[in-house]
Amino acid sequence: MKSIYTALSLLLLSTGASAKDYDYSDYINAAEPTEEGSILLLGDSWAAIAGDYAANICGLSNSRLVTNDAKSGTTAAQWAEGETAVGSMEKAEYDYEYVWLSLGGNDFLDNKCDIDISEEVAANIVTVIGHIVDNSPNEDIKILYFGYSVPSDDVCCNGITAQLFEEQGAIIFDAIKASAYADYVTTFDISEMFVKWGNGGLSDSYYYYDEIHLNQMGYLHLFSSYKVQRFFGCSAAQTIELKGISAVVEGKDNPAHLAGTVITTLLGLVMGVIGLVLAVNFIKRKLAMRNSSAKVDLLEPDEKAETGDYVVVKEEKAVMA
Repeated sequence: MKSIYTALSLLLLSTGASAKDYDYSDYINAAEPTEEGSILLLGDSWAAIAGDYAANICGLSNSRLVTNDAKSGTTAAQWAEGETAVGSMEKAEYDYEYVWLSLGGNDFLDNKCDIDISEEVAANIVTVIGHIVDNSPNEDIKILYFGYSVPSDDVCCNGITAQLFEEQGAIIFDAIKASAYADYVTTFDISEMFVKWGNGGLSDSYYYYDEIHLNQMGYLHLFSSYKVQRFFGCSAAQTIELKGISAVVEGKDNPAHLAGTVITTLLGLVMGVIGLVLAVNFIKRKLAMRNSSAKVDLLEPDEKAETGDYVVVKEEKAVMA
């Protein structure tokens, strides 16, 4: 409950005339980290830059131990051929519960967005995943791979950047799902997460510090998404807290976005409550029907009376002889 109050108080502060100029860095490492839920970051610059923010991926109340072994500018080919992930696992400080792997973007860009190399890139990523799983001290290691969001500029030229990024991502996702390591990996597509309407399918530059890389607002928006929160085992209260912080920080520059975030979050909560109530009522009804059926004796059709959804037995009063 404390985290919910924190999020709500931040939301209220953000709407006031004298609201503090919040910055995401204000919240980094606000709690003592614990080894439970520890995270290892591997891959390229997308993961390397995120290292400062990943510790508080589940909000203020839970700081994770994070080891950032990602290396900017590296490719899936380099990680696969050099067995870089093997070295990362062998020197592991903890029995990491989670690994976020970010690879494939540099391979694609270095080859001028040639979609024909996607299968080779996918195979190298699967090889790296195998290196992680086979060398992890934790048999239940969980790996996250969601690829990349579409750039904020037409880096592939000819107006087909969005299409090519989405196609490459789909090929990589399919290869992971078809591999022997599929059970260890959670995949989902974030290619359109930051896409701005009317921008030719490209992402909103508000969330980027250049055409490829997210800024701190981008990472906060990414980390507060429900699928990322679910993967890292964040509770509903922690998700609400991080979304509250996201709304505060983004709201100072974009009040309309703040209002939209608040409304969306509240609608999500309302729909969740409605769904829970309907589920409970459904279960109660099923149990009542089952209990009622168990009490019905085998009678002739004309000896039964139906009342609503239930069959009841006519009871005759006993008569003294």
